[in-house]
Amino acid sequence: MTGAVDMKTEFERLHGFWNDALDLAVKEHMTFFSDYLVMAKVALGSGHLEPKLCDFVMLAANASVTHLNPEAVALHIQAAISHGATREEIAEVLQISSVLGIHAYMVGVPVLLEELVAAGISPDKAFPLDDKFDRVKSQFTQQRGYWSEQLQSMVRSSPAFFEGYTAFSSTPWRSGTLAPVVKELLYVAIDVSTTHLFEPGVRIHTRNALRYGATPEQILQVMQIVSCLGMQSFLLGATHLQGRSA
Repeated sequence: MTGAVDMKTEFERLHGFWNDALDLAVKEHMTFFSDYLVMAKVALGSGHLEPKLCDFVMLAANASVTHLNPEAVALHIQAAISHGATREEIAEVLQISSVLGIHAYMVGVPVLLEELVAAGISPDKAFPLDDKFDRVKSQFTQQRGYWSEQLQSMVRSSPAFFEGYTAFSSTPWRSGTLAPVVKELLYVAIDVSTTHLFEPGVRIHTRNALRYGATPEQILQVMQIVSCLGMQSFLLGATHLQGRSA
C-alpha cells in the first residue's frame, strides 16, 4: 500500500464498504491498517468462497449473540445486497446465527447431570428416559440431518424444550434457500468466532460441511474471515482517539 487512497480502494474491494470510522483508523495508524489489509486480502480475497458468501460469514459472526455489532451487521447486509444477495437469503443467515443461544444449554446440562451424581441424586430418577426421547431424537435427525452424542443429555433433561429448539433451529432447513453446505459453513463461522470458541460445534459442523461437499480451503477461509473481526477493536477505539494528546 502506498497511501490512504490505495488502502481505501483495497478495503472496499475486499469488504464491500467504507465509512468514517475507517477514515479515522487510517489516519490514526496507516502502517497498522496496511498490515491488516495484508491479512484481510488472504482471508477475503483467496476466491475459495464467492464474495456474497464472504459477506454472509461476516454477517453471521457480527449478528451472533456473542458479538452483536449492529453497525457491522448493517454494513455487511448492504455489502451482501451489492453482491446479489436476496432479502430471503439474508434473513436465513440471521436465522442460522440465532441458534447460538442453545450452547448455554449444551454446556450447562452435562454439568447439572454430573453435579446430581456428586450430590447422590440419580440422573435416571431426575430425568428418566421415555418414548419422548426417541421421538425427539428422530425429529432432530430427520430435520437437521445429523445426530451427536453431545445432544443426548439435552434431550433427556427436557424433551419438550429440545423439541422446541428442533423446530426453531430447523426453520432454515425446512424453508430456506441456502444450500446445506452454506448453512454448515455459517455454523462453523459462529462457533469458531473468537467471541464464542465452541469447539464441539466447530467439530460437528466442520464434519457436516465436508459431508455436504465443502472443500478444506473453503472451511479454512471461513475461519480466516472471522479471525479478521479482531480489527474491530482498533476501529472502535480509533474514533475516540482523534484530537486527544498523549
